Amino acid sequence: MENNKLLEEQRLTQRTQFDLEMMNELGYCSGIENYSRFLSGRGPGEPPPTLFDYLPADGLLVVDESHVTIPQIGGMYRGDRARKETLVEYGFRLPSALDNRPLKFEEFEALAPQNHLCFGDAG
Repeated sequence: MENNKLLEEQRLTQRTQFDLEMMNELGYCSGIENYSRFLSGRGPGEPPPTLFDYLPADGLLVVDESHVTIPQIGGMYRGDRARKETLVEYGFRLPSALDNRPLKFEEFEALAPQNHLCFGDAG
């Protein structure tokens, strides 16, 4: 037991055992996305599957209102990470829940096909 976190350990054990029972009985459980790394065979820290995986290599991504959208991409990862780190720290989620996440900006840039960024100005 790390750092005297008995309550957190018990909470995670109970939750994980219940989830496994539900998956065995029903084929799913509430919060199954927190197990996505294991179910998809990804390693720790690897980016999640995205719609980009289904686009043709020569696809075109059009990002409207890019002056707002592009900064939000990096912000989504940071906000999600901060929220889930707290859940992991207090034993409400397994550390693997951190891998069910939005793309980091660098990952988005690497995966996005050719793109066209646009914005409109009413004036």
